[in-house]
Amino acid sequence: MAVNPEFKAHEITEDPIVNEVIDLIIKRHMQGMTKFGKTMSESERPFDEWVDETIEELLDAIHYLVKSKTILDKFKANQKKLEAALSSLQKDTFTNEEAKKED
Repeated sequence: MAVNPEFKAHEITEDPIVNEVIDLIIKRHMQGMTKFGKTMSESERPFDEWVDETIEELLDAIHYLVKSKTILDKFKANQKKLEAALSSLQKDTFTNEEAKKED
């Protein structure tokens, strides 16, 4: 199933976040169509397989979120170090400049 080439997901709502989600849904749909060749409504599986698949996907999402959080935490720690170093450099620079003016 193709998506109408005239369709512009970024123009659906006034909210750019919602528009981005819509765009992601459409892109994911197109990936599924390429991979499986049928729509979700055409896909027949037992209910318990849908539940199992959902659990697996959510577990993967948790892994991705935990990994992302460790990256963010590391970034924040490094940002604090950089801010402290910058503050120290600024303090040393202005102190040295003032000392030179006094001589």
